[in-house]
Amino acid sequence: MNRFIVNTTAANPLGIPTGKKCLLVKSGQYTNRMAILYSASATTIALIWADPPYSNFSAPINLITDSADKPFDAFMTDNGDIYIAYTVAGGFNLGFVKLTFSGGNWSIGTPVTVYNLDENYYPSIRKLSSGYLWIAYTRVSAGIHYISAKNSSDDGQSWGTVSNPGDTLTSGSTKAYASMVEASGYQYVFYNDGGSKIAYRRKLNNGIIWNSEVILASGNDCGENLGVAVDNDGKVGVAYAIPAGLKFREYSGSVWSGEYTLDDNDVSGPVVSYQDGVPYVIFNRPYGASMNLVMYTRKVDTVFHNPVTLDGRKSYLQKLLLYDASAGTYQDKTGEASSPDSADIYHTGSGALASAVGDTMFIGLDEPFHFISFVLSTVGTGGEVAWKYWDGQAWKAFTPISGGWHLSTTQHDLLLWNDFLSVPADWQKKSICDHNLYWISVSVISGFGNAPIGTQVSTISNLKALSAQV
Repeated sequence: MNRFIVNTTAANPLGIPTGKKCLLVKSGQYTNRMAILYSASATTIALIWADPPYSNFSAPINLITDSADKPFDAFMTDNGDIYIAYTVAGGFNLGFVKLTFSGGNWSIGTPVTVYNLDENYYPSIRKLSSGYLWIAYTRVSAGIHYISAKNSSDDGQSWGTVSNPGDTLTSGSTKAYASMVEASGYQYVFYNDGGSKIAYRRKLNNGIIWNSEVILASGNDCGENLGVAVDNDGKVGVAYAIPAGLKFREYSGSVWSGEYTLDDNDVSGPVVSYQDGVPYVIFNRPYGASMNLVMYTRKVDTVFHNPVTLDGRKSYLQKLLLYDASAGTYQDKTGEASSPDSADIYHTGSGALASAVGDTMFIGLDEPFHFISFVLSTVGTGGEVAWKYWDGQAWKAFTPISGGWHLSTTQHDLLLWNDFLSVPADWQKKSICDHNLYWISVSVISGFGNAPIGTQVSTISNLKALSAQV
């Protein structure tokens, strides 16, 4: 299922890979209720929820209205209580709010200041099995970035002296991002420090002293692209994206694996999730101009399989056919649509994607789709096109939900329908040039003065962030 849920105006709606926003109630009457937290605007953190099969979500519930336009993090206990750590607008203090789950509803607690000096960003919050709450976060003092961690023993009602940053785990650098997890009785804080290393420190849950730093990788400009997850048996998986590609290491509880290379491209946003003991890594692979293919790979025995697209409906086209009405001929431009080469999508008869009345571009996939991304090297002027799909009997005209578009801008993300659940039920496959696919027809109804020429056409969106239920 791929369903449109809500619009947002925030800079980082789902934050960065180190944070988690997709949370699941694991016990009680409302087992498997899903809560999704997101930044609804520059100042507001909100929640929506749904029960299986997750086809209908609640109206947004505003939780926090004094948030800075920065990533936050959340953690849910098995019974549905939610703990949120965030950056407070104004002075960039570190803030905390608890949501108590009862009778199917979340009640919002009083916001608490965790730390009120310096500037504080990118928190990672967990409630350990010991009962302590911990927040690991980036603390910026005099322009130097530190990873600090602070705890509460009373379920977040107090965090000690608000001017005390807690334990500082790094010596300071130009940037730093952290992700905290619990595994086999230990509390781990993984971090990127200065873009020069991926490392961690850990301590016993009831301990006081943090063990010395352990470096997993050096000389890597990872930035915020760090994903961490823990399996039920205590294994820890760490994925980090660097210019040389996507890497992964796994801790068995006693020894670290070697470094796996999962993808050779300069990717972003890795998220790690264990399913039945198997580590999955989901990530974004850049494609052309402002597009990201959502890819995944999983470990099979001792190796990871080659990454594949997570959703074939948001991928390369199965077919792109151009029909020139004057010549009465089709030309297959599927390869050109998938390549980054500029100005190579045109019919040799018209020298354009489409030019005169009756010229048509046919966009086809093996499954129904709801979105098309266009990159044009030459924009069309003076003409108009009609958008149609095949209903089993005839071509049915419709106006895309994002509005009509006439091949008139260099880059355009066209939303045909809001989501896959909104795709017309009567859309049928049709055979064109022996290719039986779901087609969108883009036909000229008013000739172009300056005809458009294409660079890329796909159903790949500009997805920025992922959050997986881990």
